[in-house]
Amino acid sequence: MGVANRATGIPVSFRASAAAWACCAAAVAAAPAWADDEPPPPPPPVVVEPAPPPPPVVPTPPPPPPKPDEPKPHAAPPKANTGPAAPAPVNQAPPATAPVNPPPRPPPPLPPRAKTPNPFAVSDKPDKAAKPGAKPKSRRFIEGELANVGAIGLIPWENRFGIVAGLERIGDVYYLALTPGINYSADLADRPFSMSFGAPVRLLVNDTRPAGGWATSVKIRSQDWDQVSDYAQLIRGIQYGGKEDRIYLDVNAFKSSSIGHGAIVRRYNPNLNLNIRQVSAEFDGFGDYGGAELYANNVTGPNVVAAMGFVKPLSLIDRDNYVMRSFSLGATIAADLDAPLRNQLDFADTDNDGRRSGEYLVDQKTFQPGYLSSKVVAMGADAEIKLVDTRTTDWKTYVDYSVLAGGIPADPKDPRWDSDPSKAGNKGVMSSGMAWGNLLRLNLGDDPVHALRMRAEVRRYDANYVPSYFDVMYEIQRVQYRLGATRPDPNGTKLQSVLGRAKLPGDAKVFGGYFEASWRVADYFALAFAIETNNEHMPDNSLFIHLEVPHFKDFQFLATLHRRAADSLGKLFSTTATTRDILIVKGRYRVFDYFHINVEALTPYGIGPDSFFANTLDFNVNAELGWSYGKKSR
Repeated sequence: MGVANRATGIPVSFRASAAAWACCAAAVAAAPAWADDEPPPPPPPVVVEPAPPPPPVVPTPPPPPPKPDEPKPHAAPPKANTGPAAPAPVNQAPPATAPVNPPPRPPPPLPPRAKTPNPFAVSDKPDKAAKPGAKPKSRRFIEGELANVGAIGLIPWENRFGIVAGLERIGDVYYLALTPGINYSADLADRPFSMSFGAPVRLLVNDTRPAGGWATSVKIRSQDWDQVSDYAQLIRGIQYGGKEDRIYLDVNAFKSSSIGHGAIVRRYNPNLNLNIRQVSAEFDGFGDYGGAELYANNVTGPNVVAAMGFVKPLSLIDRDNYVMRSFSLGATIAADLDAPLRNQLDFADTDNDGRRSGEYLVDQKTFQPGYLSSKVVAMGADAEIKLVDTRTTDWKTYVDYSVLAGGIPADPKDPRWDSDPSKAGNKGVMSSGMAWGNLLRLNLGDDPVHALRMRAEVRRYDANYVPSYFDVMYEIQRVQYRLGATRPDPNGTKLQSVLGRAKLPGDAKVFGGYFEASWRVADYFALAFAIETNNEHMPDNSLFIHLEVPHFKDFQFLATLHRRAADSLGKLFSTTATTRDILIVKGRYRVFDYFHINVEALTPYGIGPDSFFANTLDFNVNAELGWSYGKKSR
């Protein structure tokens, strides 16, 4: 049997025979085609004048054509799909006999292997998730976040397994950290899918607390694995799709998350307090008629949760019109179910430092402060509509209104940590704010693709309200809001500090603005910048600057500087470092295929010697030994 052609499924040898049959059929004058499944019967004997003998016949079909003066043999009827025989040419010599058994044709080349889809690569296929009625695009329109702003870690770009070794500080204790891990990335239903797992093991090196010292024997930090929730840290990341895809799943221990337009939850990262590790989870799903977003900051026992749902009522009328299809009405709710209201103070001098009433009571094993908890809830409603939707441009406008509610003690200056918000005299407080925003996205160029994203908002809110209450620094500020103070207020939690603010004269409103821009060029680099400010001298001014190299040759890099809760716009651009700054620098370089070097510079927040949250510059160098396997990720 011949080798089957991969494009048609027809054996190669059969195709060669068919070609020979075609040549013979053209040479036969006024003769029907021979049957394909058997040779023709021999002709009947006739008496004719002597003639030269015919050329020798090769015993393989098809037989040579008969001479013109010989009777035509009985031929099998033609196949149903064979057309009528061509008329015989007049006074024309028979054509030369076609060569029998010509050499087989070479098989056509195999089709190229499919590659992992890259949203920043050009594709000839239209987007499978394209909206009904939309024009076909040569590549998928880039939406969602363009940079990992707020992330505190890097995930290798390869399918790889190995181990990372380096020094790590938790509070005032230093450990040798060993983390064996494995990464996997592939395409699933035309969208990227990746997983990363690791098992951090910390060995005590030096305890700088008064009762500590250098380790004299190998001792594993037992607090890392003494609860069921600790085993969630085996997950470093599981992600499918991207933000603003029709289906998006993100379970991770590094990145930040936003819900909706970010009016309530914007780039919240539960792992900024590096004394603890929490694995967050987000799921988004939407269609032509509506969708939802769900978030939890800890998969084993969340205290910060959020949900957003929206409907597209005009899609029922006309799904082909992008303006009607894009109009949506949404509602959002988010809450901290364990929000610190009053911090416990170290009256018993648990840390043996001689200070009692002026510092937090800190658990000496987990380095977490004790506090009386309450609840803080944020609720909002929004509407949006798309004004432009082309192959290169996407522009939408939206309006958000949200409220912030919680219980605070009647006397905000009461230093007692055990004030109960449910007692008589204490009160519930509610404040509100609104924003009008525009989001512009541009996709430019083909190779490489340039993606631009810009957002601008105008805000108006109460004095005891703050936009994006659950922000990148919430995990620290929920306990200690005024990080810039020389001696922070022991009871200066974010709930108390924001909802307890005095109103402006005449109940005047605060006016502010927010602007953000990001630019990404394929996997070469991404830049992002944002600033938010107001027309009052209130600690709601913030900015960030971000630079990222997702993957360039053997190099991977990200650097982010956040400056939060400044009293004025001018302080945002001061060259002096403050306790409100977050600096995250991560770099990964492949020296050899099996050996990488990881470098990081961080200002992690942890409980310092004075038992208050403080940021100190840490510089770490880690060695990574590992091996790639299978198909490399994009």
